[in-house]
Amino acid sequence: MRPTGPVELVLIEFPRSDFKGEIVAELGRLVDAGTIDVLDALLIRKADDGSVEWLEATEGGDAELARIVGEPAGLLATEDVDDISAELAPGAAVGMIVFEHVWARGLTGAVRGAGGQVLDWTQVPPAALEALAAEIEEEN
Repeated sequence: MRPTGPVELVLIEFPRSDFKGEIVAELGRLVDAGTIDVLDALLIRKADDGSVEWLEATEGGDAELARIVGEPAGLLATEDVDDISAELAPGAAVGMIVFEHVWARGLTGAVRGAGGQVLDWTQVPPAALEALAAEIEEEN
């Protein structure tokens, strides 16, 4: 199925390559609730010696992550790994997740049905939201 809702790429850095099950559990909850559809996922690790290892979700041995992603869409490629790993500190890891906002399918369909089109769907960076919240708090 071709995505009809907005699609996002999320990068999650783990400075010490420490992974816990909470992230996969939450992704599973969001997928099962019909909120998102995970289209692709990769894990990139840079060893202390600078060597890079990367795995697709279905290769990591995590059955729940493999279930959530299913057959990877092929949206993430070797050049993505190269770009991310070049900036990654030794001993760190990055999880790359591409997902569709399933909840927005109805909204985007309604926009198209009304003769419109979504021109852009931009995520506001968390740092910008935190700065705005701090500014508002200072004013009050």
